[in-house]
Amino acid sequence: MMKKILILHIFLGSLFLNAQDSIVTSIETRGMISSGDTQPFWFYANQKGRLDAETNFMALAELKYANQFNESNSLEIGGGLMYNDGIYNGAKIDQLYATYRWKIIEASAGLKHRDEKLKGISSVGGDIIWSNNARALPGLYIEMKEPVKIFKWFEAKATFGHYFLEEDRVVQNAMVHHKSLELALVFSPGDRLSGSMKHYVQYGGTSINPRFGKQPSGFRDYIDVFFGQGSSNASSFDGEQVNSLGNGLGSYELAYDLTRENYYLRLYHQSLFEDTSGIELSNFPDGVWGAYLEPKNSNFIDAVIYEYVQTVSQSGRFGNSSNGGTFSGGDSYFWNGIYNTGWQYQNRIIGLPFILPGEFGQRFKNDRSFVHHLGMTGSVGAFNYKAKGTYVKNLGTYVNPYPKKEQAIYSFLELEYPTQFGSFTGLFAVDYSNLSKENLGLGLKYNYRF
Repeated sequence: MMKKILILHIFLGSLFLNAQDSIVTSIETRGMISSGDTQPFWFYANQKGRLDAETNFMALAELKYANQFNESNSLEIGGGLMYNDGIYNGAKIDQLYATYRWKIIEASAGLKHRDEKLKGISSVGGDIIWSNNARALPGLYIEMKEPVKIFKWFEAKATFGHYFLEEDRVVQNAMVHHKSLELALVFSPGDRLSGSMKHYVQYGGTSINPRFGKQPSGFRDYIDVFFGQGSSNASSFDGEQVNSLGNGLGSYELAYDLTRENYYLRLYHQSLFEDTSGIELSNFPDGVWGAYLEPKNSNFIDAVIYEYVQTVSQSGRFGNSSNGGTFSGGDSYFWNGIYNTGWQYQNRIIGLPFILPGEFGQRFKNDRSFVHHLGMTGSVGAFNYKAKGTYVKNLGTYVNPYPKKEQAIYSFLELEYPTQFGSFTGLFAVDYSNLSKENLGLGLKYNYRF
């Protein structure tokens, strides 16, 4: 591992030896123990896929170079190597990317984690579809970092992405198409109402199931994917014909941002959709409902959040609808009949972490939950803290409901003590469940930036 880190350091360092801007290097180590067979939930959930339920040790080394050429152009190149034990132990490339920004347009290529949202205290990482629960996907991501003002009171913002999935899936070497559009009404400098749609499609690749085989991936098929249409080239699986080519999923978000002298408040709802019924909001009120507050004059609170999440409607049970006998309901979030591995990357759910995958190629174990979540971050004296408390009721799935509903509480506390020799962080967590024993976790994290 150390040899790989040294090679990466020498390569990037020599490449930019004469650069005007600095190169930043950081290292992080983390050790954890628990009283149960696995780690507590918030020890590994939404941790960028770096940790799993059985990880006890993790080490990460990162290197980043950034150069601001002028007011309009900048370049950032970064990389990181990671080692962890647990279910998927070994050394891995954590990130390896190049990001170029021109005015408000930023393009990233390679392996790069999404930016952290809502100060890391959201139960869904600020994005119900892509929560940073999984490792970074390789690909290209283009986004507008700031909205374009069409009128003084109306603005727009968009993103586009294309990613590649791994071979170790039911559909090998599939791809992911992504796009989003946000439109906003600006009533005043401190009042903004926005609505957006995020759309993702897993498509292409070759299924190990001979019934499906190679999936359509030509240019005409990509047009169908882009517009969410079905295709005559699709396999015989009915859902592909009725709904859209590939495994499409996405989210609507409605948000109101209030910026005042003493606080910033964001109220939001993010839905989930897998097919036409979800697009038409037949699964309402599934999704996340949240309130995020940043007080400006607090001595010890930087931000606090409350979120209510539910995934229990799913447009009702799967069956014949009343409008002509077409099949509807049982949306089975993040799972698909052809793309059985679902909305996962390297065995981690990409979106909200309360959905639990099954064995390879099998249906998910749990995709119907009620969740209440509180999070807070700030500082007390010399310590920085981050705290989470989550109540979860898990029902299983429509196809295989749990014989007994699980009710659980996931609690987490992180205390960071920064010094000139690096930051030392204590990790504490306790999980309670009516179906298992209490699970206590303790950990220590060290981070140093050169």
